[in-house]
Amino acid sequence: MLRFEVTEEPSPGQDGERFCFAPVLGLWHARTSANGDIVVNEDQLRALAVRARGGEAFAHGVDELLGAAWDDALEPFRRAGDGAPVTWLHRVG
Repeated sequence: MLRFEVTEEPSPGQDGERFCFAPVLGLWHARTSANGDIVVNEDQLRALAVRARGGEAFAHGVDELLGAAWDDALEPFRRAGDGAPVTWLHRVG
């Protein structure tokens, strides 16, 4: 079963992006800021506030916007950390 996470680093004037895929969850995509945080825009928050019926539904919606389920599904496969080796598959410079 294929699982992956692809991150595009931000560049001057351009947000980064993050794509995650897990078999049961499907594909998730979000923009990322210069420091790697997920960017949730005003329209996404307004739509969530309109459709959420209570605090628990709002919290669940925020988790969906931030890709929490994909993080949980992919975490066991991550091996990065300070000093961990990095393998570049393709780098455009």
